[in-house]
Amino acid sequence: MRVTTRTTTRSTRARWTARGIGLGLTTALAVTLGAGPASAAAVNPVFVPGNPALSCPNGAEGFRIPENDGDPLVDTTVPVTVGTESGTVIVNFSDDLKFVSFDTTGNLAIRQVTVKGGNNANRYIYDANSTPSFPDGKAQDSNLVSPLNMGGQIPTISHVDFCVIEGDGS
Repeated sequence: MRVTTRTTTRSTRARWTARGIGLGLTTALAVTLGAGPASAAAVNPVFVPGNPALSCPNGAEGFRIPENDGDPLVDTTVPVTVGTESGTVIVNFSDDLKFVSFDTTGNLAIRQVTVKGGNNANRYIYDANSTPSFPDGKAQDSNLVSPLNMGGQIPTISHVDFCVIEGDGS
């Protein structure tokens, strides 16, 4: 029996080419769909790989819902004081725990929200450099989600970090 190296090489080369194309398409899909849809305020999320720690910009007070790992996600109202301003942040989850919304009272606004679900997180930023621009933060927003999983689905939220500032939250 005669085995030709050329046929084997072409077959191997074709398989590796197909694998490379598949990997490229998978990567493009993850980059395109990874972060997910924009919020109701038209803020596009920034994809954050892994499980980021609670981290807020200077001057912002932060808190996490749920406060402890393993606690259930429930709608809640959190009292917050930033500088000389006091108010509350009202947090609501959809029934399937895939979407979160917030509303503030007092002279408080949200500077950023990080929504963790699945293996990664989405960060929604409300500042002068965001598009659209929110130099005084945002008083309310909805339809915030974690990044899409590899199946293109929105996973259940595990926790949400809020960074609160003084501001009118226009």
